[in-house]
Amino acid sequence: MCYEWGKEGAYHQKKATHQLDLSVIRRVIEDCSPARPTYDFFGGEPLLYRGIDEVISLIKHHGSELIIPTNGTLLEKMAEMLVETGPDKIWVSLDGPEEINDEQRGKGVFQKGVAGIKRILELRNRAGKAYPKIGVTCIVTPRTHLHVEDLFLRSLDLGSLDHISIEAQLFATQDQCRQYGEVLSREFGVSDAAAAHARGMAWNESDFSSMDIPEMVRQVRAVVSACRANDVLVITYPKTTSEENLKAYFSGNYSQMADYKRNCRMPWIHAEITAKGDVAPCHSFYDLVFGNVNDQGILDVWNNDAYKKFRTYMKKHLLPICTACCRYYDYRVA
Repeated sequence: MCYEWGKEGAYHQKKATHQLDLSVIRRVIEDCSPARPTYDFFGGEPLLYRGIDEVISLIKHHGSELIIPTNGTLLEKMAEMLVETGPDKIWVSLDGPEEINDEQRGKGVFQKGVAGIKRILELRNRAGKAYPKIGVTCIVTPRTHLHVEDLFLRSLDLGSLDHISIEAQLFATQDQCRQYGEVLSREFGVSDAAAAHARGMAWNESDFSSMDIPEMVRQVRAVVSACRANDVLVITYPKTTSEENLKAYFSGNYSQMADYKRNCRMPWIHAEITAKGDVAPCHSFYDLVFGNVNDQGILDVWNNDAYKKFRTYMKKHLLPICTACCRYYDYRVA
């Protein structure tokens, strides 16, 4: 379930949603252009944005890499535009084979996603282009964890894809959420921080106790092996897909994981701009923000004193909730 728009997600009960004005997006891209950063759209369905074609074109004009995650429902309709503008990577989110996926996302969504993938590949090949590369993301949850093999090896044409990712459901323990709120209040003056974005990620360890982790690991490794045989890039996180590591992960014993780290490099290389224009240092949690691009330039926010204070803190500490952010696991080839 989406931690932003799911039943307990931070955005689920919002009375109004927001959208960045195209002029603001243009300014952000132009201000950042000398550094040629990588852009990754997130926080809703990117293809719903009315000016998406212009945004893609501007990013590519300035020589930056662009990654677009999507639920796939608009992919076939917008395939010609996407092949023409050439984002670098498109990730289509599928939760499992058709029955499992549509149980969570709605009837017909799986077939729309598959049709969109086929159309992108058809147009790309016809035009003799290399981009956009296209792949599928599957989130492993208690509901989907026994359907990884069925999705990639039986429901999809794996050899036609450029990349896939198999990602364990991100979550924070109740204790992490409590500690997170305390740290943000004590160190950064943010009150009741854990009541918003963190709540959408909060689970009890018992919620994962019924998972058949040995079988899940077998399926993941079967898919990884097939990807290597078909020259398909495969990403997993956590990076280490052993039984021991995933048991530690799903029981909330993060310090016992092979992938556990005592630092995070994201505050120095990454910023997240929300639909409201707030600039946050974390991909998953927008409780701590350092400015707004509707009022300030992105570079002014990036270099302000509040951001510098946060980076100084993060040189010596992790936030209690860092293990619930995918950037913490720092993607790699499995």
